Amino acid sequence: MAIDLNEKPWYVALIVGVVLGIILFWVMNSYVFKPIREEIASLEENISKLEREIEKGRAAKRDLPKLEEEIRNLELELDRLRRILPTRRETDTLLKKLKQLTEIGHFELVRFTPQGFIDRDFFLEWPIKVQLRGTYHELGMFFDRLSRFSRIINVSDLHVRAIRGGKKRGSYTISASFTQQTFIYKEDQNTQGQGGQP
Repeated sequence: MAIDLNEKPWYVALIVGVVLGIILFWVMNSYVFKPIREEIASLEENISKLEREIEKGRAAKRDLPKLEEEIRNLELELDRLRRILPTRRETDTLLKKLKQLTEIGHFELVRFTPQGFIDRDFFLEWPIKVQLRGTYHELGMFFDRLSRFSRIINVSDLHVRAIRGGKKRGSYTISASFTQQTFIYKEDQNTQGQGGQP
């Protein structure tokens, strides 16, 4: 059944036109424009994220020379620290160094006994029992020279006792026993597990 608006007053046509316009607007808004607006909002959010990522990348690129310089400095520092805290034990080197120090100081090396490793977080502690005979003054010089060694060496449990009959010039007047502790950095655990020793 068709409605003839020509026979109705003008405001009826206006009302019908407004109602149809509202319905058409609602249909277009709900089914056409709303999904487009949501897609636009999603795309704008993605663009914002990408712009932030691009800015981060540009900032990183600007900082790259500085970071490369920091890496070079850290590598140099790591090399220096590896000399202080080596990644493997060096029994021969330590024994030779200790023998040199005792020969310079006119000591008699009585005992050099490496002990078992003590496992710490990222390093191994390696105690070595040492006993020397010499003079009190030479013992002080020995510890001074030992402190200048590039590797970290701590001395603990120091016991000094007088030697009877050592009063004449040039003879040993004391016997000193102590624990010399050095440390090994646990970097090369994979190679240790393949037959190498720490």
